[in-house]
Order: sequence, then C-alpha cells, then structure tokens
Amino acid sequence: MPNQSKIPPFGKALLDRQRFNNPPFLVAVCVGGDAWNHAKQWNRRGVNVGLVLPPDTSPKSLNWPVKGCLCVIEWGTGPAVPLIVELAKCLLMAGAESVTVRPLWVDFSQPNLEWPADQERIRTYYAPRKELAHVA
Repeated sequence: MPNQSKIPPFGKALLDRQRFNNPPFLVAVCVGGDAWNHAKQWNRRGVNVGLVLPPDTSPKSLNWPVKGCLCVIEWGTGPAVPLIVELAKCLLMAGAESVTVRPLWVDFSQPNLEWPADQERIRTYYAPRKELAHVA
C-alpha cells in the first residue's frame, strides 16, 4: 500500500498549485540520468512542474498529486522498461489525464515514418474515460 503522505521531490509546488486551483500546463516526471537537473529546468519555466522519481524508489511508494494533469515521463538512461511502465500506471491511477513517455537518449530528428524499428518510441497513454466505462 502506498504511503499517501510521501510525495515525490518537488511535489510540494504541485500540491500548492492544485490547492489554489492553478494547475500547471504540464507535469514532467524525470527519471534516470540527470533527473534532478531536468526537473529543476522544468520548474524554472513557471507554467510547468518538474518532479523526480529518485533512484531505487518504487513509484508505488509515492503519492503522485497529478489529478487532472497532462504528464510526461522524461526517461533518462538507467531505468529499465518495467519501472517506466509501473510509473506510467501509477500516474494514470492517480488521475493524470495522459502520460507521455519520452526516452531522452533517442535522437528524434527523424520523422516517425522513417523511424528505425530498434529505437524506443515516444508513447502516450490516456486515462480511461468515465463516460465509456459502461462499454467495457
């Protein structure tokens, strides 16, 4: 069971914005190599919030205050796919509108139509729509 009081680093800024009904344009969850510096850069922009998933921390052990937010996972070198998938699931279960996974080590200068099959892609996952729940 997650510790509902423990928020990710830099999460207080997001909680404060949510409390005053001032949601950010985007929440970036930075993971892996140079995550702390990436999150600080996001936080300097003012309209966004950068959070960090610290090394050796399970996403399930944190309270993610992302309800109603668009999220991007900035995936730096280090973490394996299962951790990123677990993080994306936690963000969606916490109420994120969508979660886009962006691997930072990939060169995205090529259009998707010419994308090498062996390269990780940018992927976006959406929260299930409540009005469609009766269809399932």
